[in-house]
Amino acid sequence: MASHATHNDEEIISSINITPLVDIFLVLLIIFMITSSVIDQQEIKINLPKAAHAGSEAPKASGLVIDKNKNMFLDGEPSDSAHLTANLRTAVAGDPEHQVLIAADQDLAYREVVRLIDIVRGSGITRYALKVVRSS
Repeated sequence: MASHATHNDEEIISSINITPLVDIFLVLLIIFMITSSVIDQQEIKINLPKAAHAGSEAPKASGLVIDKNKNMFLDGEPSDSAHLTANLRTAVAGDPEHQVLIAADQDLAYREVVRLIDIVRGSGITRYALKVVRSS
């Protein structure tokens, strides 16, 4: 007796195979992990002076950097005197105890650091510090 198999081509598929989708996402995740570790973070290159009694960490504050070419950066963004003053005044309006951490290249003329401190104080900031590196 011959068995008769019934095949119905119009049968509804009730399950979805998500294995290929998961495979694609895993490959994308691996690619993302590899490329994110290769990407170099942009940073402002300055040579900080050393101090024997420097603190171990600074309080939460705005970061103000001036490099040896007299380029100013506020929290990593390029800035000029007018933009710097406006942003610091806005910060003081939101928090009267706002602090600024000033990092200046050690090869920079002293008058440039004093000019930067004058801009900070003129913006209404009363609490600021100079960033240095602890010497060995």
